[in-house]
Amino acid sequence: MNNLQHDLSTLEARLISDEHGRVTAHYQDCSISSVFQPIFSLSHRRPVGYEALSRISREGSGVLAPSAFFRQSRPESDNVLVDRLCRALHMRNFAGCQDSAWIFLNVNPLVTVLGKNYGSFFREMLESNHIVPGQVVVEILENGIYDETILSAAVDYYKNLGCLVALDDFGAAHSNFDRIWNLQPDIVKFDRSIVQQAESSRKVRKALPNLVSLIQELGCLTLMESVETEQQALIAMDANVDLVQGYYFGYPSEYLVDADYRSDIMLQLTHKHAGFAADVRRRNQLRIEAPQVEFGRVLQHLKLGSVRIEQACARLLEMDNVMRVYCLDEYGDQIGENIGNEQTLGRADPRFAPLAAARDANWARCNYFRSAMLSPGVIQTTRPYRSLTDKGQCITLSALIYTPAGKRVVCLDVDWSKGLEP
Repeated sequence: MNNLQHDLSTLEARLISDEHGRVTAHYQDCSISSVFQPIFSLSHRRPVGYEALSRISREGSGVLAPSAFFRQSRPESDNVLVDRLCRALHMRNFAGCQDSAWIFLNVNPLVTVLGKNYGSFFREMLESNHIVPGQVVVEILENGIYDETILSAAVDYYKNLGCLVALDDFGAAHSNFDRIWNLQPDIVKFDRSIVQQAESSRKVRKALPNLVSLIQELGCLTLMESVETEQQALIAMDANVDLVQGYYFGYPSEYLVDADYRSDIMLQLTHKHAGFAADVRRRNQLRIEAPQVEFGRVLQHLKLGSVRIEQACARLLEMDNVMRVYCLDEYGDQIGENIGNEQTLGRADPRFAPLAAARDANWARCNYFRSAMLSPGVIQTTRPYRSLTDKGQCITLSALIYTPAGKRVVCLDVDWSKGLEP
């Protein structure tokens, strides 16, 4: 057992209050102060939490970057001291002006595990400041921690106290989904690189809503950090992110903001996103309008059984963005091969030749089959997805119809790689 004690009582001497009630901490020749950056719920359009951040000044040399301060090599005892000192400082300042919002505290999981050697601290800190554990979101700083046992022990400790746990910097360095389903955090914070890549890449921007949805399906709230522009805010909103944080919504400050802070900006964002989404839907509908109308005529012919499917589809297959037509039975089994034209066949990627022949393939698991079976006679439209039979993105129009030969789900794949929306 280490003889050094860094429990709450021994840290009190390092906390100094000024005439305004603000508290600073002192470590060696450095002075540490607190600032709080608001975290907004996009749905509630108001701040629901604050991340506590440290500001460091060194005697005789001015401001010191927090990253440089925390990266300094220190003995184990001093690492525990600095980590606890910052948390005690932030909690004291937050308690002086707090409402019912969350406080997000950055925690080094290695320090959490080692902390048992330096006296009890965290629970006593909460009780001393009259803050319930459920109001605290512990941000696990996973960078540099490769031992899953350490991470898991840290997460379990704070969850057992009743705190929420956020996994920070998802999408950076060695972050992966293993840590989400193994640690089961309450909140996943996207690394700043995610929104930056989404802003510069249409592919990333299109994939982001699915990534967000997947993490939400795993039981986590999603938080997009480092949102600095209106465009990035709209990207986060379009991806259905739950929470946002960044300079666009609010700079770190010594004080908490009012409940209606930035309400004008939030309202503008809501209206702009509604217009943006409506415009995207309109332009996307225009892209499939002509094939959809012709597809409706094909379905009428097939219902009557007056012509063969190849004849019924002749005009449809002349359209430049039409890839293929195929027919499924009521069990999802494909009847015959895909029906295309010479232009479609000419675009086929020979590397995917093993997947080209689709006769007797079963597509019952696909959304376009399921949705068609649930709404007979109504043309269904999927989201864009990667086609299995070639390298292109497509959307599928499908409809369940009753033909002289029985129930048929007729499917039309439209090339979505052309004219991607911005």
